Amino acid sequence: MKKCYKSLITWFYMALCILALVGCSAKKEEQVAATSKEETDKTATLAFSWSPSGLDPHSGDSWEIMRSGAAETLIKLSEDLTPTPWLAKSWEQVDDTTWLFQLQENVTFHNGKAMDATSVMNSLQHAIDNNQGTKDLLKIKSMEVVSESELKIETKEINAALISNLADPGTTIVDVDSLDNKDGYPAFTGAYVIKQFNQDESLIVKRYEDYWGEKAKLDEVTIKFISDSNTRLMALQSGEVDGATDISVDNIEVLEKNDNFEVLTAQSLRTHLVMYNMESPLFKQLAVRKAVDSLIPRQEIVDSVMKGQGTAAVGPFSPVLPFGQLSETKEDLSVDQLMQQDGWTKNTDGMWEKDGKVFEATFLTFPQRPELTVMAEVIQSKLLEHGMKVNIRQVENIDETLVNEEWDLAMYSMLTAHTGSPYFFLEVFYKSDSLSNMNHFASQTVDALINELHQTTDTEKSTELAIQIQGEIGKKVPHSYIVYPNTVFAVNKELRGFEALPIEYYYNNANIDKE
Repeated sequence: MKKCYKSLITWFYMALCILALVGCSAKKEEQVAATSKEETDKTATLAFSWSPSGLDPHSGDSWEIMRSGAAETLIKLSEDLTPTPWLAKSWEQVDDTTWLFQLQENVTFHNGKAMDATSVMNSLQHAIDNNQGTKDLLKIKSMEVVSESELKIETKEINAALISNLADPGTTIVDVDSLDNKDGYPAFTGAYVIKQFNQDESLIVKRYEDYWGEKAKLDEVTIKFISDSNTRLMALQSGEVDGATDISVDNIEVLEKNDNFEVLTAQSLRTHLVMYNMESPLFKQLAVRKAVDSLIPRQEIVDSVMKGQGTAAVGPFSPVLPFGQLSETKEDLSVDQLMQQDGWTKNTDGMWEKDGKVFEATFLTFPQRPELTVMAEVIQSKLLEHGMKVNIRQVENIDETLVNEEWDLAMYSMLTAHTGSPYFFLEVFYKSDSLSNMNHFASQTVDALINELHQTTDTEKSTELAIQIQGEIGKKVPHSYIVYPNTVFAVNKELRGFEALPIEYYYNNANIDKE
């Protein structure tokens, strides 16, 4: 009996040892597999200058979300600004105000739900309800689901730019129900799905394996939000990031001397400008705005500040666009004549004075585009030479400050033809009732012409009309257009497919790869 008992114990211990060996082997195999996966995963890190405040694409942060590669719209713009199919496979204009869209099939949101005509309609309605700019762009009267893959849209009036305007990131298609999910992230349709968002710090996206189009080459991309240009440069040089946007022109030469980096430039559709607060006591009068505008040394700024990476501006739109073909106009009166016209006189210190107060203005700028602050300093110096004092104040969020605080002048930068047409910029900046008309410009003539432009389908006529509108706006000088800058990016040469393009919201995309 004892012998049998000992035998059982021996077999028991032998079984335990075998199980332990099998467990160790399995664990080792798992570790090897995990290590192997880490070695084969392709990842990249990018540095962007702007951080979204949230991930709802219809709340004003649509551009940053689109740039992540997670979001898509019905229409996409090519490099030459031609509207091309994206989530909409095709479209047909039924009559002046009615359009029928055929949607891509077999598209799913990142939560696995199918994208169909109903979900697209709900997304567009959410965009309209939550963003006045999108509502103004689309001018939608009604939408009707014709079938699972067909959506009919009727506009309130002829909207000649509807198709190109559906490429605006504010029309991003999202599963609306996912926006209320406090434990997760919004479900988009792009090549990347959001993995983690740390406000003001980073956004991590990973490849969406069930993507309907060409799958992303990278497994994961980390986007770091670095508002300071020098910090972005140092992050690139140290290897912390593989690519960076909005590189200061002062840093181009440094990077070009290093064989590890490549500088990428493109002629953009952006305009750097000075905005005048037309409700400011200093700039209510046209004569003062004309005086300041005439003193801005545009070509000097292109040569010295932009290092030649740009063109002196004469209007809101780049001359590469057909509606940007404006002639430069010269002011007939001198600065002294203009200032005296508004009751200003020079005091013994050579400064302009009125009603016992010296001319002194607040000039806003912001860090995300460092060249703007340098431009402000050049303008500040030029104005001081002619008896006008301006105090530069740098703010982190320029749009919030323009709306909520007092200011006189502000540097600003705008992609003025981001849908390939003049409608958007003219509508949001110059229509009297636009919420984005931050310098309080108002003209009944301009309002009427913009309304006419929206209903003009003939391309040649719409170009002529857009030029006429710019002429009317120019008479009032609500802005001083300074330069059409080039877009400047920089990458480690191991990064492929990250390009500087005229359109500024397809930054991260499925074609980006890393050697």
